[in-house]
Amino acid sequence: MNKLFFGIFISLFLLVASGCTRNNGDIGVLFGRWRVESLKADGEPVALYDDETLLYTWSFQSSLIFITVIQPYTQYYDIRGTWSRDGDVLKLNFGYTGNDGQKYYDPPENLHLVRDGVSDMEIKKMTSSEMLLERVAEDGVRYVYYLKKAY
Repeated sequence: MNKLFFGIFISLFLLVASGCTRNNGDIGVLFGRWRVESLKADGEPVALYDDETLLYTWSFQSSLIFITVIQPYTQYYDIRGTWSRDGDVLKLNFGYTGNDGQKYYDPPENLHLVRDGVSDMEIKKMTSSEMLLERVAEDGVRYVYYLKKAY
């Protein structure tokens, strides 16, 4: 009986240990959830958080990006888009619509990302715990995003 129990236990352990946690392959250090720590526009800090928005996180998996907007009283919602990477350029695409309301497809205004299109962001630094991204908007403003890995 002990050998049967041990065999079942080892089989279950191996099954769980070999399970996949990533959809569509390994995307490297980008995988996971990142907190937006700060944003600067032409070197000046941009106010990201107030009484209505407590935190923004960016989550990457497969080719999807979700910007989670965390609000008071445990309320939140996700903005949906896709991402791709070409060398040191990270492309965030929020040019989508859906039947559940446009709120879920338009990035928050104070993040200064392109609505209904692609934001090309130069990767200035990317480690397993920090990311520094830079983009120049159509009006010439240079935005610098600093993100830290939450998990």
